[in-house]
Amino acid sequence: MESGLIRRLAPRLGIVEPEVLRKAEEYLRLSHVKCVGLSARTTETSNAVMCLDLAASCMKCPLDRAYLIKLSGLNKKMYQSCLKSFECLLGLNSNIGIRDLAVQFSCTEAVNLASKILQRILKLKVDRNKMAATSGVKKAIFDRLYKQLEKIGQQIDKIENAVETLHKPQKDEDLTQDYEEWKRKILENASRAQKSATQ
Repeated sequence: MESGLIRRLAPRLGIVEPEVLRKAEEYLRLSHVKCVGLSARTTETSNAVMCLDLAASCMKCPLDRAYLIKLSGLNKKMYQSCLKSFECLLGLNSNIGIRDLAVQFSCTEAVNLASKILQRILKLKVDRNKMAATSGVKKAIFDRLYKQLEKIGQQIDKIENAVETLHKPQKDEDLTQDYEEWKRKILENASRAQKSATQ
């Protein structure tokens, strides 16, 4: 049944590569075990379309996204949400990194800082609705998480500022001590050299 559905839908999406079809069939089989909770929101056809989408993305095979969503029978927002959920439940999103997300949301200037501090909330203008849709969770849950992460980011800022304030005088003291030690040694060496010269 599932194999037939994939093979009937694939040509309509322009997918003819056997490895993409095999991968989509594998995803569809796995979805019957791992994505049971989504069945209330999706149909067998929309599940097959999403599996074809995921398989094509995995194999870097281009697709007509508008037609894909139309074929699934879901609206765009629902499709993106279900697709993200499928991706998570099937364990396909584990290789997405900070750089991938930064490119997706057009904020590549944040990559270095985000890498340094795993998830600090940045003061960059990104489309939060798009982020919420991509995350695959309800907007209310996403907004709650966003606010929590924002608070964590502010706490990290406070901690970093406090640590910097505590260590700055220490650094100055260390530099002063190093200078005094260096000066003492130079004067001792000069004194020894002077004594040697006069003997």
